[in-house]
Amino acid sequence: MMTGKEPSDFHAPSGLSRRRFLQGTGAALLSMAMPKALAQAVPAKASSVLIIGDSMALCGFGQQLDKLFRGAGYGWVNTYMACGTNPLSWTTLKGFQSAKTRCGFSKIESRPGQPPLVFQDTYGMSRGHRPASYPVPKIETLITDCRPEILVVQLGNNLFDLLKGGNFTKMPTLLQPYLGPFLARVFSEGSPVRRVYWVAPPVCERISSQSQDVLVESIKAQTPEGLRVIDSRLLIQFPYRNLQPDRQHFFGADMKIWADSVFALIEQDLTESPLPATPTARIEATPEPLPTATTKIPAPLVLRARLERKIQPFTLEEIAPYHESLVGFVYRVLDVHEGQCESKFLLVLRPAHIDGAAVPLDKFQPYKSAVLRLIPIEETRWATLKTKEPPGTEELDRYLCEEDHIALTNAL
Repeated sequence: MMTGKEPSDFHAPSGLSRRRFLQGTGAALLSMAMPKALAQAVPAKASSVLIIGDSMALCGFGQQLDKLFRGAGYGWVNTYMACGTNPLSWTTLKGFQSAKTRCGFSKIESRPGQPPLVFQDTYGMSRGHRPASYPVPKIETLITDCRPEILVVQLGNNLFDLLKGGNFTKMPTLLQPYLGPFLARVFSEGSPVRRVYWVAPPVCERISSQSQDVLVESIKAQTPEGLRVIDSRLLIQFPYRNLQPDRQHFFGADMKIWADSVFALIEQDLTESPLPATPTARIEATPEPLPTATTKIPAPLVLRARLERKIQPFTLEEIAPYHESLVGFVYRVLDVHEGQCESKFLLVLRPAHIDGAAVPLDKFQPYKSAVLRLIPIEETRWATLKTKEPPGTEELDRYLCEEDHIALTNAL
């Protein structure tokens, strides 16, 4: 496995302000403007390549990888980057048909006989600029329109909040509804895709290495024959230069090392194992229940509980570039009115930010009791929002109040 090596002048990064971080997203894309010559490269190798990614791609990875594919003589290359997305965000599955990105979007689309069409709306394009809201492109439509033989998927960072705690046996079950249904649509009947390269996330300090192991192994465990998984943790060294306050995003030289190393591994794999003459065998849609955005999820658990422990949520700077976050409060169960609950304590996740605005939390005072209508967080689409939880609560069951689920759904 190829690994990125740090230059001799490697230094530990220092934190940047939220403003500098948001500006960096724009700078990462603008600083790597595509030479016109690349757009005129003679098509060769795979006839079409499709690249999709999240905010990490917007930090420079997607632009650099697109440039490398074009420069190496691949054919039709199209790249789409949408901040805050998980695999289901890119599908037409119920609850995700209208998924939008509000923290940055960019695309690079090939055009016959012309340079690529480059569109970008990200932080940092001008002072104080905030991106507009954009529908997340759908993989079903992209495959039909772009007809890719190679699909590069850089997703997984926004699944980290499913991977907290030490219950590693439960994590694959939580991840499967986000992985299997997505790949079933990639490898659906009539799809031209011959190979998928799934670029798993680099090291992130927010979750343990064991949790990231589960994510990588869960992706590898998917059934498509044409799936290749690239473990980015082997390619670049943490901490990264230009590492941001969330200890996840970064810009600059290390981002380029990451993209270059991924491309080298793809080229090596294609040399050693050329694309098959026909598309990869199809897989059927998986039957797992999927998170949904509907407001009609009934609360399966109604109980009276007392707030025992409350912490301060993330700041807006700490969740940049995202606009939403949750904070976990510990409740002691007093009486169960509906449903079943064997636990004495629960972790109830409250919205702390919605659409970039802080949600007042002063009304939730310790040692006050209330009747709560609770939904397991994994049964909603909000399980992937960035969440701050009190230390030592990793093993508690995680819930969202019914009214908070409705408020998030109506706002987003």
